[in-house]
Amino acid sequence: MKRAAWVGASALMAAMCTAQAAPPSHSEGGGGNPPVMEGIMPSRTEFGQGCGIQDTSLESARGFRRSADGEWAVFHGGAGARDSEMARVWRESNWMVDMHGALGEGMATMHTGQMCFDPQGRITHMIDRYMEMIQCGCIRFTLVVFSPDGRVTRRQQRFITIATGTEIEAPEVAKEFPDVWDFRKVEQLPFYALVK
Repeated sequence: MKRAAWVGASALMAAMCTAQAAPPSHSEGGGGNPPVMEGIMPSRTEFGQGCGIQDTSLESARGFRRSADGEWAVFHGGAGARDSEMARVWRESNWMVDMHGALGEGMATMHTGQMCFDPQGRITHMIDRYMEMIQCGCIRFTLVVFSPDGRVTRRQQRFITIATGTEIEAPEVAKEFPDVWDFRKVEQLPFYALVK
């Protein structure tokens, strides 16, 4: 049952990546064009374009993983079986960060995010996704756009069912979801010491 639900969730996420609408113009924050929020997710390439990253290939990123004991390390291949989080960082003039964390037993919950930071390391926009498989079978999508001084200029959140891909009201269990990631500067990333 869990495997079928996981396959369904993966298919939903993949389908959403192919349907991304054109991003709106955005002049604040120096981060290019943040993706629109219509219950869909941009692909890595689309998000990278909005972040000013030309080469979004996996080969151009630096990879990091967090083991079950909480230690972050550089990695050059896939994550280990006991790793709880992974992150990739692209650096051109801006920074793009892609984070993934499996928080529940058997990947029952996942927390992922795409973040863009300007050349000074200040966040410009972010898409945070939290997927809960057991209680609500839903994904919380959150888009946050920031001004150069760190103020939130836009915040949009939607909940989508995994089974049908339709939007729903925030379920009661969402009160127990972890907070949306709040890294305002690239130096706040938990693996930043390994980036330098």
